[in-house]
Amino acid sequence: METTFRQPDVADVFERLLVPSVFDRYARDLVERARPFGPSDRILDLGCGTGIVARVLRERLGGGARLAGLDLSGAMIAKARSIAPDIEWHEGNATALPFADGSFDVVLSQQMLQFCRDRKAAAREIRRIMAPGGRLVASTWRPRPHQPLYDALGLIAERHLGPSNDLRWSLDGEELRALLEEAGFIDVRVAQASLTEHYSEFPVRLSAMAAQHDLSALDDDERARRWAALEADSADVLARFAVAGGVANPSLTNVAVARVP
Repeated sequence: METTFRQPDVADVFERLLVPSVFDRYARDLVERARPFGPSDRILDLGCGTGIVARVLRERLGGGARLAGLDLSGAMIAKARSIAPDIEWHEGNATALPFADGSFDVVLSQQMLQFCRDRKAAAREIRRIMAPGGRLVASTWRPRPHQPLYDALGLIAERHLGPSNDLRWSLDGEELRALLEEAGFIDVRVAQASLTEHYSEFPVRLSAMAAQHDLSALDDDERARRWAALEADSADVLARFAVAGGVANPSLTNVAVARVP
């Protein structure tokens, strides 16, 4: 089982490992919660990564709907465009969306809002680009202790790499609800969804990189030594979560459903 990525192509690893293991399955849940929708709806996959939510929507709706995806990462957008060139892809920032007022009837956002530097500005922008009566469905992970594999690996990473600034787990349910209500959404409901993620191989180094440990004070040799120690210690954790064909992690996410007046 491969557990290290020395110089990861983040978009490639995301699509190859994380989409089938995590994001495809949660995307299908997100899309179900966004129903009803039809071929006349204008739908945005916001914070689209490599575009899995938009691709699930295309699968459900066929070619009639206007589907668009937006992500801050040019590499993610390039990968999304290479997989589904028929979908409208945009590189851009959620705090300054490149769309006119009322451009979309439905916005789906999978694990994006917690990463925004100005979450209030992002929520206001989402509200701005949505048509009256439009629906938002957005997910954010529950805190790290609710993600057993990531919690165990995170403790190891902190031991070897120092404190983290991990935003993945930083926007829980009531804060998410308040954020959307303050932005002008109504009928905000926050539920939880859970599934067991199955990884054919787990990207230990990429996961630790996502936690944004500050390694700037370390020289190259010391940095390499600490990464090697982290990966060695992580092997025992991965063994505890091993199942036939890979690694399993029960995970838990918030899912907010809200409406524009």
